[in-house]
Amino acid sequence: MNRLFLGLLCLGVALPALAQSKDDDAPIPYDDDGATDEPVKPKKSRKSERLREEDEDAQERDERLASTDDPNYGVGGDIVFGANLLDASRGGLDPRFTFGVRFTWEFGRLLSDEYLREMFFADLQWRFAVTTDGTTQITSWASQHYFTIAPAIVWPISKIVGLYAQLGIGVNAAFTGVRIDQTEVQLQGARFLFQYGIGIRGRPALVPDETIRLTWRVEITRYLRGYMHDTVFAAGIGMIF
Repeated sequence: MNRLFLGLLCLGVALPALAQSKDDDAPIPYDDDGATDEPVKPKKSRKSERLREEDEDAQERDERLASTDDPNYGVGGDIVFGANLLDASRGGLDPRFTFGVRFTWEFGRLLSDEYLREMFFADLQWRFAVTTDGTTQITSWASQHYFTIAPAIVWPISKIVGLYAQLGIGVNAAFTGVRIDQTEVQLQGARFLFQYGIGIRGRPALVPDETIRLTWRVEITRYLRGYMHDTVFAAGIGMIF
């Protein structure tokens, strides 16, 4: 009798413990109330995406700064001088001194890309040369004026030096005269002009903030006026702002 009572008592104590152990082994229910169909990205993926967005923002900011914080307007001018090998009508070449002035606009600064901003410019130029020939009794003279507008593309060698190629169009105005003793007859005319050439160009800064630069060039330029072909070896020096 005592043994039966003791067995029932042990069974009564063990049953709640077994029930509790069974509940602990059961799977934890999942709450679907806040669940969505969108997959959760790993932390590494989120970090990479954020870094990529920051790089894109930095690139856009640099492009804006390149166009707004540039110390130069890209406008300037220089004087040009050299030797003009005129294509003489009687044959051969007639070398003459040439002089002129030139205005430059670096229109590449309208672009946002920092590299392309330094690659393009255009010149508005006037250049002339004078020839004379004859004797003490009969003298002839002619002055050739070249008015051109010519865009150019630059291949940078360094920050301040670059090679360039140039094409342009314009007008050749010719003034000629013949003097016989004290009598002189003058003629004038104009014709279409085509220009092309190559050169080297430098723009060192003159002030610490680089708002004023010295500009220099050494160039070979050819002018096609009708059937005449003139070759110019010249240099230029000036300033750009």
